[in-house]
Amino acid sequence: MSLKKTFIICLIYFIAIIYLLELLSLIFLKKKINLNEISLDEIRNQKIISIKNFDKRKDFFAFYEEKKNNNQISPSFKFSTEVFFLSDFEGRIKKFIDNKINSNQKIPFRGPINSLSLGLNEAGKREIIINDKYGFKNKNEIYEKNIDIMILGDSFTEGVPFNNNDDIAGKIMLKSDYNVGNFGVNGTGPFMSLAITKEYASKFKPKNVFYLFFEGNDLRDMMFEEKTFLKEYLNDNFSQNLFDSTENVNEFLLEYENIFYEILPYKIESEKINNTNLNVKKISVKEKIKDFLELNTLKELLLTSSVFYKKKHNVDYNYLDEILLKMNMEIKKWNGDFYFVYLPSWTRYNNKYSIANYLQKSKIKKIVENMNIKFVDIDEHFKNNNVNNLDIFIFGIYGHYTKRGYELIADKIINVVSNKP
Repeated sequence: MSLKKTFIICLIYFIAIIYLLELLSLIFLKKKINLNEISLDEIRNQKIISIKNFDKRKDFFAFYEEKKNNNQISPSFKFSTEVFFLSDFEGRIKKFIDNKINSNQKIPFRGPINSLSLGLNEAGKREIIINDKYGFKNKNEIYEKNIDIMILGDSFTEGVPFNNNDDIAGKIMLKSDYNVGNFGVNGTGPFMSLAITKEYASKFKPKNVFYLFFEGNDLRDMMFEEKTFLKEYLNDNFSQNLFDSTENVNEFLLEYENIFYEILPYKIESEKINNTNLNVKKISVKEKIKDFLELNTLKELLLTSSVFYKKKHNVDYNYLDEILLKMNMEIKKWNGDFYFVYLPSWTRYNNKYSIANYLQKSKIKKIVENMNIKFVDIDEHFKNNNVNNLDIFIFGIYGHYTKRGYELIADKIINVVSNKP
């Protein structure tokens, strides 16, 4: 047999084996929820039908109504590319932010300051959020004494969609004597946590700093943030001195609030137009064949990019390495203890089995432990408490943890701090 024929036969066998593996994966490794057949929004709509008094109002209309009843409520501000995208109209917010950055003015990370804001309706009720004198989700009482624990991260750290008492920080303070500062910012990634470490943690010098890393989208958000001024925080000498710039921050947030009210009527009208009933989407035979030929099931099993976001994103892990190194060095300046907390995503529990999930966590853990940063595995903690399933998420779908989930994370943090040498 010629070399060419041998190559062709081997190639045919290889292709046949690959597609056989794809077929076996489809049959024996079925997902609990197949998002190619039904969307998360559709599943959510089905679940909330039977819930009495579920707040179905869209975000901007809900704010408009609640503002009429409680004048203390102000628009939320988060320096997040995703939040800006959802809130903007005709690029007005983007233009405002770009002008501020280009003129070297101070950019706060979160707001409002010393005011109330309105939470999301993910769990069926829009709760009132208390924001402190720096714009974060805290009561000002925490600044009356030393901060024992500071938590950093995205919406999971912030505690979306619950109020101050039912987020992680609130649960820790309810169940222990530790004084906790919640410095989470919805929609952000590792660069934001580095920035907050330099701007605020360096001033408060907390004994323990916990960075809560969500495997579902933090790497994607990191690459979004890399294109913003937040990348400047990798420079040792870069700081906006936000801690001592209350007047500048207030001016910024006031201007933002004015823009928010300008675009509010347009956003409400847009919500009305988009507020149509969703039909259950059934994937066509043609689409199923296309997915099969593209080996989508095998890709999700093997490629780590599938862990944190369905669409492909090129991630530079060197940024994560550098960010954690800078955070660790900063925290060591006041002899604080730094902890990296790994939060599992919904995808991890929706997939029956995934090599990608294992590889992703292993890769991140290696980066963390190579810098002698303590790695706290919430995935293992959930398993030990028999909640390693979709029920740890609100309505069992992709989104945020339930109150029970946040409480379990609080328990783990209390345990780590209480038992450290």
